[in-house]
Amino acid sequence: MRCYFISNNPHNPNPMNHLKTVLFACTLLFTLAGVQAQANYHKGTLHLKKGKAQDVYIEIDFAYPQRFQQGITYLSPDDFEKFSKTGKMKGKMKQKMEPKHLQGFTLEDGRVFKTVWYSDLTGRAIKMIPKRMILEQVADGRILMYKLYSRTTGKINQELADMVFEDRQKLVAYIQDNFQLLIQKDSDHPRNVMHINLLNFIGDNPRVKDNYDNNHYGLQHQFTEKQKMGKYVNKAYEAAFLRMLDDYNQEAEASK
Repeated sequence: MRCYFISNNPHNPNPMNHLKTVLFACTLLFTLAGVQAQANYHKGTLHLKKGKAQDVYIEIDFAYPQRFQQGITYLSPDDFEKFSKTGKMKGKMKQKMEPKHLQGFTLEDGRVFKTVWYSDLTGRAIKMIPKRMILEQVADGRILMYKLYSRTTGKINQELADMVFEDRQKLVAYIQDNFQLLIQKDSDHPRNVMHINLLNFIGDNPRVKDNYDNNHYGLQHQFTEKQKMGKYVNKAYEAAFLRMLDDYNQEAEASK
C-alpha cells in the first residue's frame, strides 16, 4: 500500500492542508486494511490427534484459499485479543500447522473442515499420489462431500488469473462460486463429482434414484455444457446436489 504526497499542487495554495489530507487518507486505508485482517480470523476449535482440542482463531481468507487448505494460520485467544485492540500483528503471534498434525477444525459459525487425502484426477497431468488437504465438509453420513476452492497463486487457470488482477471483492466472489465438489463413499479418497458414475453412489436407494431421474432435487437443471467439459461447479449446483445427498444420508441413517 503506497501513499504519495505531491508538494507542488497548483490547485491547493496551502501544501500543509494537502499533506494533512494525504495523511488522513493513508491512515484510513491502513485502518481499513487492519479491520479486514481481523475479520479474516474466525473463532474455532482445532481437532488434534488423540482426541485433543484447542480453541483458537483461524485465518480464513478466500482471496488465498490455499492458506487454509494446505495448512492453517491461527492465533491464540490472547494474541487475537491483543491484535483486536492494537491492530498490530507481531511475527510471533501467528502460528502455523500442517494438515498432518490435525484431523480438522470447526468454526463457531458451524462450518466444518476435515483433513482428507486427495488425488487430483481431473487435470491433464494426473496426480496419482494423494496428499493431505484441509477441506470444508458440506455433507456428512454414508456419503461425504467436500468443497475444494481454487488456489490463487502458482499455476492457475486463465479465467482465475484475470480475476486476481481485479478488485479483492470480485476475486472472493468468484472463488466462492467456482469450486470443485468432492464426493466420497466406501473409499479412502474423495473424487470430483463431475468425474463419477452417480449410480455408484445413490443407485442402491431406489427412491432417491427415482427422485433424481424425475428431477425432484433440481440437479439435472444444473448441468451445463461448461460443467460437462470441466470440473468446477457453482453454489446452485451445490445446493441441488446437497438436497439429494441429505435425502440419501437421512434414509441411510434411519435404516441402521
